[in-house]
Amino acid sequence: MQGDGNEIARYALYGEAGRSVAPEFLHLEDIPSRSALYDWVIAPHAHPGLFQILMVTAGSAQVDCDGVASALTAPAVICVPGSCVHAFAFSAGTQGWVLSIAQDLLGDPRVQPFGAGLLIQAPQGRVVSLAHDGAASTRLDWLLGDMALRMASEHGAVPAMVIAELACVLGVVTEVLGPGADAPGPVDRRVQIVRAYEALVDQHFRDHLPITDYAARLGVAPPTLTRACRAVLGKAPGDVLLDRLILEAMRYLRHTAASAKQIGGRLGFADPAYFVRFFKQRSGMTTRQFRKGLRSPLDPRPDH
Repeated sequence: MQGDGNEIARYALYGEAGRSVAPEFLHLEDIPSRSALYDWVIAPHAHPGLFQILMVTAGSAQVDCDGVASALTAPAVICVPGSCVHAFAFSAGTQGWVLSIAQDLLGDPRVQPFGAGLLIQAPQGRVVSLAHDGAASTRLDWLLGDMALRMASEHGAVPAMVIAELACVLGVVTEVLGPGADAPGPVDRRVQIVRAYEALVDQHFRDHLPITDYAARLGVAPPTLTRACRAVLGKAPGDVLLDRLILEAMRYLRHTAASAKQIGGRLGFADPAYFVRFFKQRSGMTTRQFRKGLRSPLDPRPDH
């Protein structure tokens, strides 16, 4: 975790000091075991390298994912990608599960068809009510409960049966995310290129690498990357990169007290004035206007 008030809080698991995430990291706990320690309020933070699925089986919550606020009542599912800054305010006594999965594990051949579908359907945070899907709610609750029992009796490698159940969980969650999400067939090659590109951008956006470098790392020609991005996302690779930079800038403005100059430096801008112009051009407002008007409702800090 970064303890500086000018930094976004980043944890392996909430409240635990940051550490690298092993490629097969898998963790499952019930919601009360951690949330009750913090009076049911989880402050804004992110989990680099982890994808989280929360299943709320009883109670309610206010959820904030990158500034998008949602209210939910059980049963419901929350999907939180690793880079997403999120916060929760649970009603006291809320029940359910928190499944934390190494993003690398989503690409494991044993779960990849469903893991890939999940990343495609939920590239940003998602909140989905299961109030009208009792079958999915029952399946998820049973699967997660059985996974918890099996994992509690095992120490070390993740049992093969747990991996099988993880694939089922990913499949059910992908199914409830939206139309067409339930087809785990072969993933379009263009989608694979774009998701791999987005993963690289997530790692290196601060380095301001040229698109040719990204294409080389992906093993494709720049025109191939451009065609894939336009087909899948409707935008050029350069815009994907700039959008990632502006998203991170907004996260800093929303969740830290860092100045525009400090944020620009963290994002690799040598000239603070250029960063200010970049932000206004891409967002349509100044950093001060953004910070004043779009703060997270679950972030208790005053405006800066």
